[in-house]
Amino acid sequence: MTQPDQITASTVDRLACGRLINTWLREKHPELAMTIAAKAGGGSWEIPVGNQSVVAVCKRCSPGGFHAWEENVLLRELKGSIRRIDSLELAGIMLDSIEEATPDTRKVALERIERSIEISHDHAAFQSTLEPVSSGERAERSLWFGHPFHPLAKSVAGFVSADFRAYSPERGATFRLCWLLAEPDQVETFVCSPESMARADALLAEVSGLSAALVAGRTIIPCHPWQAQRLRDHPDLRSRLASGKALQLLGPSGEVATPTSSVRTVWFSERGLFVKLPLEARITNFSRVNTAEQLARSIAGARAVAAAEREVRGAGLSILKEPGGRILRCPSPDGGGAQRTCAETGFLLRFADFPNGVDPIVIAGFAEPDPRTARPNLSSIAGRIFDDPQRAHEWVERYAAVVLLPLIRLFATTGICLEAHAQNSLVAFENGWPARLFVRDLEGMAVDRERFRRAHPEIIADLDDTLFYDRDIAWRRFLYYVIVNHFAHVLSAASELSGVDEARLWEAGGRVLEKEAGAARTLIDELLSAPSLPAKANLSSCVAGRGENPDYVMIANPFMAVRSSGSQSRANVKIQLEKARSR
Repeated sequence: MTQPDQITASTVDRLACGRLINTWLREKHPELAMTIAAKAGGGSWEIPVGNQSVVAVCKRCSPGGFHAWEENVLLRELKGSIRRIDSLELAGIMLDSIEEATPDTRKVALERIERSIEISHDHAAFQSTLEPVSSGERAERSLWFGHPFHPLAKSVAGFVSADFRAYSPERGATFRLCWLLAEPDQVETFVCSPESMARADALLAEVSGLSAALVAGRTIIPCHPWQAQRLRDHPDLRSRLASGKALQLLGPSGEVATPTSSVRTVWFSERGLFVKLPLEARITNFSRVNTAEQLARSIAGARAVAAAEREVRGAGLSILKEPGGRILRCPSPDGGGAQRTCAETGFLLRFADFPNGVDPIVIAGFAEPDPRTARPNLSSIAGRIFDDPQRAHEWVERYAAVVLLPLIRLFATTGICLEAHAQNSLVAFENGWPARLFVRDLEGMAVDRERFRRAHPEIIADLDDTLFYDRDIAWRRFLYYVIVNHFAHVLSAASELSGVDEARLWEAGGRVLEKEAGAARTLIDELLSAPSLPAKANLSSCVAGRGENPDYVMIANPFMAVRSSGSQSRANVKIQLEKARSR
């Protein structure tokens, strides 16, 4: 195992404790989190955990909940004694205090948190030897720490150490794919448009390196090499693969693929092609396979986006096109005529159609801390912009204008809520300034049914019904993914780099939104005046066995909180938080 140097090891331990503290505050003590956020000067805080308390010093308070904490974390025990604890002991104390957990779920969660911390140490050691993040590909491979509010962020259950070295983007891995060849009648296909699918198929054939004579009219299904080993023993595929007639598994071969930040999606940058692959490894909450339902939903989203192309362009953003996907059919286990699909083979194709000279950077990558300095990677992208507090304000205003506003406009005009969280959103920069937003991955897209019906009645009946939600649910997803997960993370990074009070940066972003007129005006007013916003409760949900369908908690809205200058205003926010928690 690679050993990080002392500075990197200290950074990993401090940030691991900070993630646990911030997650605990968000999920269990939102009122205390709000109080901390209001104290711009930081200070020492005592945080209840069961019948004990954790004592920690806050270096930088964040209205979005991304507080920065000092390295030394203390535990005040029931008997009154106080001692220092590390991140793993802190995790164990927290897990023991979650009522929904059972002894078994606590044990599993603690083991996965321990493994996640170990892997983060190894990833950080490797990352500390690399050049600073300054390109899209480098950013995709920089996430040694991961989701700031998910204690299992680097947990990949199913991977052993050799797998991390061979397949992890964080370790700079590249590899060739394996390839299933199946008769066309054994494959279910999902297509956005025949023309775009034909183009994607041609690219896939080229990267596979398989000759037309070898393919012989069969359908090519790409496989991650880790997954391919498991397909050979798949109960529905074993005998078919052994015969080598109706189904054949080849490779690894072809062009070298680069894994992206999601681990299972790979990138052929020279071909402008992403391939979203199935991977049975449990990454954070669940196994990352692609079911037929998920593929159908993604392509329904792609068709909805295609129908709304004028509104997408008018909103001022770019959405990466998903031409189609495929999945292998399997015989029914009872030998009847009906067939099932094999989620371990489902894949989705996505174009990386970035304009010439444009190299957008994934948000999670530029917000990620450099393990050598703990400062966000944005520092190496923005140059000296954040040395000047006034320019830091201007940078946030630019970000709100070219990233946040387009997403709000699209929802307002079409009802399309993109799952534009930090790993799905990429930003193109010009001399360190945000210039254009690109959004990828349409599986998690949610559409306000009535709003989309008004905008595009001609296509709504042809789209997968699982794409549509009532307005309030679609808006809740927007608030979480775009504001709580994405925008709050970016403003935290900007505050960290500039030293500007984060509350002032939220005010700068709010001023940009307030200037917007037209269809987005009502949504903006609702956003800016909402006392609270929804946030996923990842820790509690995983321990309670609801990782795939997590609970939500309500946190104070940073836009509203920075306007709440008096105790009465803060009290009103607390009342709203209590009401939201009781629902």
